Amino acid sequence: LWVIITLLPTLYLNRKHVDKPLTKTDYIGWSMWLFGFLFEVIADKQKMTFKNNLNNKENFISTGLWKYSRHPNYFGEICSWLGLYISSSHMLVGYEKFIGILSPIFVTCLLSFVSGIPILERQAMKLFGTNPAYHTYRNRTPILIPFINFPRI
Repeated sequence: LWVIITLLPTLYLNRKHVDKPLTKTDYIGWSMWLFGFLFEVIADKQKMTFKNNLNNKENFISTGLWKYSRHPNYFGEICSWLGLYISSSHMLVGYEKFIGILSPIFVTCLLSFVSGIPILERQAMKLFGTNPAYHTYRNRTPILIPFINFPRI
């Protein structure tokens, strides 16, 4: 299910037999995909390096990209899927545009409300919930989008 939904824009694009020149939309989408991919890779590398340091066994990461988002790797992944949709969107018509946008919406909803962030936030509260520094970090650091701290409900 994950593979099919996330690849919807690409699946529809690959069904087309039209040879159109590249547009700004292609470059914008590819740039967004690359930005998201690099953001995710850097965030994952930073976290892996942090966790592999034995001095950090009892600590939470709040440096690098993790200073600006509590889940920068997920932000990068969402940007990648959105970029993939953007790059294919000018070739999609009618219902294909609607179905294609399901890819980044699905990834965003799944990571934000189901499998990713909620689980990791609960784990972090269990591990660091008694640490005042963690509460400060949690209150000042956006949950997903760097520099945009949405109010909690």
